[in-house]
Amino acid sequence: MKALWPVLLGFALTACGAQVAAPGVDQLLGAPTALNVGGQVLTVGTAPAASSQGFGVKVRLASARTPLPAVRLDGVFVVSGSALWKSPLSSAGNGQGSAWGRNVSAWQPGEPVQVVVRLKDERGRVLWLRGPQTRVGQAP
Repeated sequence: MKALWPVLLGFALTACGAQVAAPGVDQLLGAPTALNVGGQVLTVGTAPAASSQGFGVKVRLASARTPLPAVRLDGVFVVSGSALWKSPLSSAGNGQGSAWGRNVSAWQPGEPVQVVVRLKDERGRVLWLRGPQTRVGQAP
């Protein structure tokens, strides 16, 4: 019976919508660049930046219509080659959020990256949205 507990716990977490493991780089790079949520097409704009103090990214959801559909920013993943940085997002409302990590030296200004955001809809389902390839900027 003890051997079944990890399996049962995994099923329980999956059933509750908890994500047991972070997606891999290939899965993140396969995320769509536009999502249709409630009849609205969502895209994401991103602004990653690095300095000697750390690395951060700002994200902003966009749609041709307002208001934005009922989704919330839940996390951000930044990919360059096989390097991956992930962080929860601090929401600023209106589909905007940011994340910052101190002493993160994974990227330098000018380096190309892909930013992927994790969203949750009003039913708690996880949605993935990838921004266009961009370059890391210089943080103030």
